[in-house]
Amino acid sequence: MGIIKRVCIYCDKTDQDVSFDRREHVIPKLMGSFNNSPTIIGWVCDDCNGNVFSVLETAFKEDTQEGVFCQMYNLDDNYQIRIRGKNLKASFSPGFGDDFFKEVFPIFGMDGDERKVFIKPQIKIKRYGNQGYIVLLVEGLKKIRTSGKFQKLKKTLSGVESKNVMIFAGANFEGDNQNLNEAIDLLKELGIDYKQGKEKFTPVDNMNKEKRFVIDINGTVEANAGRVVAKVAFNYFAFCAIKERRPYILYDPKLAKIKDYILGKIDPPIKEIITDFDNKPFIHEEVTAQKRLIGHVVMFYPDRGSLMGRVTFFGLQNYTILLGSLPDELRLSTFGSGHLFNPLNKEIYGLTQNEAKQGSDVEIGFGLFNRI
Repeated sequence: MGIIKRVCIYCDKTDQDVSFDRREHVIPKLMGSFNNSPTIIGWVCDDCNGNVFSVLETAFKEDTQEGVFCQMYNLDDNYQIRIRGKNLKASFSPGFGDDFFKEVFPIFGMDGDERKVFIKPQIKIKRYGNQGYIVLLVEGLKKIRTSGKFQKLKKTLSGVESKNVMIFAGANFEGDNQNLNEAIDLLKELGIDYKQGKEKFTPVDNMNKEKRFVIDINGTVEANAGRVVAKVAFNYFAFCAIKERRPYILYDPKLAKIKDYILGKIDPPIKEIITDFDNKPFIHEEVTAQKRLIGHVVMFYPDRGSLMGRVTFFGLQNYTILLGSLPDELRLSTFGSGHLFNPLNKEIYGLTQNEAKQGSDVEIGFGLFNRI
């Protein structure tokens, strides 16, 4: 009989049954890359990582408020944006006085410390998943024109009808069709017989003015989105436990329910797992400034015998997650930790609940007992 070396912290399968070659990112890569990004190596099996989590994260990216924001920042410089529109409704109004331009997809960028909206040349393909759409960024398409990605996209778009295609090309003056013609050529290369319909123009100098752009996104948090939020909270706790050299805590039966929920083995009412939602500033820096930070915040803390997690992406909705009953050895006054992940500068900042150390140079690493 061989010696069991590894046991998955989620499904409890061993290295006799599954492989452990992949890295599990504490913060999903879709939410940005970070310097010295925390990853869990050797504790999450490839089956959970690839067959369960990847599918959940793709759905999260394409069908949640946070996923839309992620794609508006285009953190991975992708050539395509996909919005399913099943559990959310997103509308954009650039203020050009014509509903035609409400179909455009905005891209976020930073001008110093200020967020700015850009309108980049793009092709919009409707009826992705019946209710959603795909946005193809022209500059990104040009970069992959001769690659396998382009051919794969061509297969994906097979059967797309011209009536479901819109082009927002960008022009320096009315009648300037250079970008438009380039986009049409790309569509032809993708196998789409595009027939140009009504053409509209608005001056370029009216674009990229954030004060004109109104973004309205509303959605529901259904089970799969909740599973991604819960996974981030549990991953963060797991990474801190491993750093603390107490990985055995992760197999405590008190944490079984949250893991079964994340894996989709059980489907309890969402309120049993994500116990609260709000949009209020909640970390010291936000409360002091009375505004939300753009970064992602993840933390865990004790609350009346329960192990609680809290997660927010892009300074949007705060999720409070019940991870389980607090294991006995963690019932200490110093238990708890939190970090801010800034996807714009790729930095990670430790948070502390000790007011005496807030704003100091004390470095907060990853561990279970940072409330000191």
